[in-house]
Amino acid sequence: MGLTNILKTSNSGLSVTQASIDVVARNIANAGTDGYTRKVASQDNVVSGAQGLGARISGISREVNQYVQQQLFIEDSRLSYSQEISNYLNQIDNLFGAPGAANALDTRVNEFTQSLQDLSTQPESQAARLAAVNQAEALAGQLRNLTDGVQSLRQLTEDSLAEGINELNNLLQGLEEINGQIATASAAGVEIADLKDQRDLLINRVSEYLEVDVSETPVGTAVLYSKSGNVLVDNEAVQFTFDQNGSVNANALYSTDDAERGVGTVTLSGSNDYELDLIENGILDTGRLGALLELRDNILPQTQQQLDDLAHGLALSLSNNTVSGTAATVGAATGFDLDISDLQRGNVISLEYTDNTGPTTHNISIVRVDDPSVLPLDNSVTSNPNDTVIGVDFSAGEAAVAAALDAALGANITVSLPSAGTLRIVDDGATNNTDINALSATVTATSVQDQGFGFPLFIDTGNNQPYTGAVDGGYQKTGFAGRIVVNGAIKSDPTLLIKSTSSTAIGDNARPLDILARLEQGTSAFGGENGIGSEASPFVGTVINFAKNIISFQTSQSERANLNLTAQEAVTTSLREKYESDTGVNVDQELADLIALQQAFAANARVIAVTSELMDTLLQSV
Repeated sequence: MGLTNILKTSNSGLSVTQASIDVVARNIANAGTDGYTRKVASQDNVVSGAQGLGARISGISREVNQYVQQQLFIEDSRLSYSQEISNYLNQIDNLFGAPGAANALDTRVNEFTQSLQDLSTQPESQAARLAAVNQAEALAGQLRNLTDGVQSLRQLTEDSLAEGINELNNLLQGLEEINGQIATASAAGVEIADLKDQRDLLINRVSEYLEVDVSETPVGTAVLYSKSGNVLVDNEAVQFTFDQNGSVNANALYSTDDAERGVGTVTLSGSNDYELDLIENGILDTGRLGALLELRDNILPQTQQQLDDLAHGLALSLSNNTVSGTAATVGAATGFDLDISDLQRGNVISLEYTDNTGPTTHNISIVRVDDPSVLPLDNSVTSNPNDTVIGVDFSAGEAAVAAALDAALGANITVSLPSAGTLRIVDDGATNNTDINALSATVTATSVQDQGFGFPLFIDTGNNQPYTGAVDGGYQKTGFAGRIVVNGAIKSDPTLLIKSTSSTAIGDNARPLDILARLEQGTSAFGGENGIGSEASPFVGTVINFAKNIISFQTSQSERANLNLTAQEAVTTSLREKYESDTGVNVDQELADLIALQQAFAANARVIAVTSELMDTLLQSV
């Protein structure tokens, strides 16, 4: 090798060392920079034919474990989901209050019950009557306030979804732009490691909103996919849209039918007019967006349903009266006559009969409706998991009711109308294929007097009418906790708490004792969809116990969410530490590398100096 070649080789060594020192300097300078990954300068031996010509920098690479990075994207998405759920559930728990706290729901129920106990022992006391009315108003007010709180949180999720979708679109647009920069730089042979860092920072922020998968093209651009495999960013970014509802209430629920949907849906739009409803197709179930949707469409509506079920049970436990059927015989056929003259919309006729060919016992719930467009009714209309629901339109008159039931119950049961207001249901007589076991009705009292001890203490301010749980014209129970108020007639005249008739003595405690027994002893089945119990086995108990179960449910739900968050934080933190250990800058290691590079630089410089001296000596000797 000639002296000239030695100089060229040493100069290449200096260039490589300078470039490597530059990389080390950048690493040290960015040791604390968010998203920065350690860079390494790779070098090659330059060979021409059989002759080595020195060294060169072949590229600047990142030290990134892409498997760990992909897992971190996934766990970050799950962490965002857990954080959002935990945050909202803690707010719900605070809203309902700790069990026994001054403003907790169960405390309000207990104070109302206590006021009725006081009233039952001193019905002649004006103070006791006023206290009972005040406690009833306090309980109704608490239910309305809780409804306002729950719906405010639902509105917040709707608003947050709109903000999140807007931010997600900005991030995806940013990724599209960086992909373009990477492609251009790669084609020009320009270093792209730092652009990849910026790209991964954006992907990490996207993963907070929804779970993503990432693949890298040969030129270094990223192709981003949703968890379900939809392309989010390739050469172009897709667009998310959200038709936000600016006013969310208990009746504003998600539906795949746009005509019934009362909240916004998320649509993904791509090239070639491609559109996909992500909520309808169950795609958004992770990340912050998934959590907000779970809260808006499931968790918070379930919380509202608990409140509505409590208000429903509270109102009907005090206003419903049971009307029993009386034995009826028509030739060989036997059954019952039932007075249906006071039956209200939503009230239920309960029929039990045995099919002797089995034998099999059937429980039928016949629900009054006045709007035929809602028929047929689903079995979920009642809380009894073992009944069959038949909705009957009463708007066409009692004769039509009897005819409709006669057709619905089959040939072995006969339904007729022997007189106005009386429904007769009998078996098939001598054939003995069926036996009618029982017939009764639950009828809501609409007057504060002269309909037995039951009376409408709580009414629906939506129509200022007694609450009956009607299922036509919109399910009356939905949002009822936000509309429940104390009957104005009773507020004006608290003696009505005592006087079930105009002639009832003011010192008579029969009605207060009956009200108290209905709350403390009367049991009802509360729909399993509210999370307390299940659809197959709904909670059965008193209104008081149901209120306590609501508080326990919300507390346990919040605690469970906090435990899930703690566990997810541990998983994510462990994975992030592993990722940062692999990709982060260790200043001590960089300083050690710097010393080695310094020595290499000095050695190359020394070779150049010696070579230069040799050349000078050679020239002087010529």
